[in-house]
Amino acid sequence: MSPKVFLIGGAPGAGKTTLGTALAARLGISSLTIDDLVTAVQSVTTPATHPGLHLMWQTSHLDYFTNTPVAKLKEDALRQHEVAWQFIEPVIRKHAGFGAPVVIDGWHLWPSKVAQLQLDTVWAGWLVASEAVLEEREREHADWLHGSPNPKQMFDNFLARSLWFNTWIREETARFSLPMLFQTGSKSVEELCELILGNGQD
Repeated sequence: MSPKVFLIGGAPGAGKTTLGTALAARLGISSLTIDDLVTAVQSVTTPATHPGLHLMWQTSHLDYFTNTPVAKLKEDALRQHEVAWQFIEPVIRKHAGFGAPVVIDGWHLWPSKVAQLQLDTVWAGWLVASEAVLEEREREHADWLHGSPNPKQMFDNFLARSLWFNTWIREETARFSLPMLFQTGSKSVEELCELILGNGQD
């Protein structure tokens, strides 16, 4: 059975949205970024009703990523992902069944959660980038550091969280024997699309 839903996970900065948009355009279907779903749900909830969704934004992003210890950044990310899966899963199941085909990307996609879906119409793969690629991409978008009392600390904290998640995703995809797409900086978006539409992984 051909996939109706393509899921693309991976660490921040790995290139998920770029790949998802390109794949959707090639297939002539819609694309959806989970960050937008999270933003929508955050707008109609509060820290009191859904604390797990608002952990990162109870202060400014400048203060949060500059002053929060890396261990807490990791803990908050995992907690948010756990809560977010409650509204991500129904969206996936809808499109896998009677909904329109779609490409969905986001770092909220955990291999363990996706493996439990057991849907023939869903293909999932995770971008696993080299450390050099992640660092380079974060530095290319370093304008978001402006205004931090300590831009270097903020960058280091954010990158440390991304590198940790990248390693964790690599271990989890291997654990569940799920597709990994390795990005060392040499593959184009077109080549990654070919991998997905071919055998599904490197």
